[in-house]
Amino acid sequence: MSKNTVLMAAARCEWRILRLDPAAWLVMGLMVATVAYAFYNGWTGVVRHQNSVVAAMAEESGRVESLRLNLVAIEAGTVPAPDRPFRDPRNALFMGSGAVATVATLPLQPLALTAVGQSDLYPPALMVSAGSRDSFFFSDEIANPAHLLSGSFDLAFVLVFLYPLFIFVFTYNLISGEREQGTLALTAACPVSLRRVMAGKLLVRAGLPILLMLMLVMGGVALVVGGALLGTLPALLLLGIVVVVYGLFWAALATVINGLGRDSAYNALLLVAAWIGLLLIAPALINGWSEFRYPSPSRAEMVLAVRAAAIDADREHDAALARYQDEHGHQHGGDGLRRGDYRERTLRRLAVQQAATERVEAIMNAHDERLQQQHTLANRLAYLSPALLMYGALAEIAGTGPGRYQLFFDQVEDFHLRWRDFFISRARAEQWLTAAQYEQFPRFSFSEQGNGPFWMRILPSLLGIGLALALVVVAAVRGLRRCRVVG
Repeated sequence: MSKNTVLMAAARCEWRILRLDPAAWLVMGLMVATVAYAFYNGWTGVVRHQNSVVAAMAEESGRVESLRLNLVAIEAGTVPAPDRPFRDPRNALFMGSGAVATVATLPLQPLALTAVGQSDLYPPALMVSAGSRDSFFFSDEIANPAHLLSGSFDLAFVLVFLYPLFIFVFTYNLISGEREQGTLALTAACPVSLRRVMAGKLLVRAGLPILLMLMLVMGGVALVVGGALLGTLPALLLLGIVVVVYGLFWAALATVINGLGRDSAYNALLLVAAWIGLLLIAPALINGWSEFRYPSPSRAEMVLAVRAAAIDADREHDAALARYQDEHGHQHGGDGLRRGDYRERTLRRLAVQQAATERVEAIMNAHDERLQQQHTLANRLAYLSPALLMYGALAEIAGTGPGRYQLFFDQVEDFHLRWRDFFISRARAEQWLTAAQYEQFPRFSFSEQGNGPFWMRILPSLLGIGLALALVVVAAVRGLRRCRVVG
């Protein structure tokens, strides 16, 4: 009997056995249910994100148009100009600092429904103004932090956490089950290669959940994405490759443990321990070490520090202004500021805003530097856990990974400088805004350029999982060679 004949005969026999096993059908049904629910959650999240962006842009359009029409009426002389600078649509400082704040959004990728990534940490739309970055970066809390700790039930969660368990159900007793039933000794007594028989069984037991998961993922994406499928083929191909490689890693790990020659209960216990170690303990240790090595304040502490800096700048300016009025009060007719002098209020707001911005930017830059150091160290240590590599690859494929978000934030910062320059320069020159200039306000547009091809961001994670797979395969082959026929 040829080697290929033995392999295929063992595979066919194993397939007949699985077809008659109700537990196998139950597990496959659970796979279908979890993937369907994950796609539903992903689709609702995408719809919610799109609705939020549309609502924010509609609100901005209506708000700015109302101010523009008011300004047209003021220029025509049909309505009087407001006596408060923050109500005057001609005032560049107050308008740019909030009244005409514009929306900056990160467009969703077609496969965004597959992984929430960092989209649950940041609002779908940032309202950029002429104030400091904290005025729009920390303005919204998009979800309860206690809920965010538990994560989202998206496709990435299914693939990273549940997918290995489905594979374990089929492969935990690959050899031990045969040994406990006495069929392994009978097979060894036949003039066939025991390793090829086990390879045929592994081909079916590991191939079935991997192939089913691949079909569910590809079919789900095709069903949800629909007409945009052609534009997602490169990302979809990478998604399929990642699903297969990640599944093969866990199947090979199960084969390694089967090769130890212990009973099925021991194999199941050891596989669960490996699952806990690689998916729960290792990521926690990596994140904990990164935070310990490069400590940074929490977001709450960060917000408090930023607010304190802004308040201190306001108080210092008030103190300096009070001293100036005490010494030169006669030059201002007693106290022009108290009488609500329009120009004094605008200049005061400009001075306070500039001082606060300098202090806030220093705090945020130091915080961002610490976070970047944490992320760099965590990315290096992520190769110790295939789960972290898998999740990182899925997030980048979905367009919700840290690389794309960092590019978005960099572009928002550049746009923030342009926005500030447009309004602050006019405020310093004490120039009025005109109705025509309302059409010339800077507009944000996200560009994918500068982040490189998305497959380049996924390649390191894919290579890391592939390297882990190669090491485990070597150990699995050696384990099969030492396979014991009897316990």
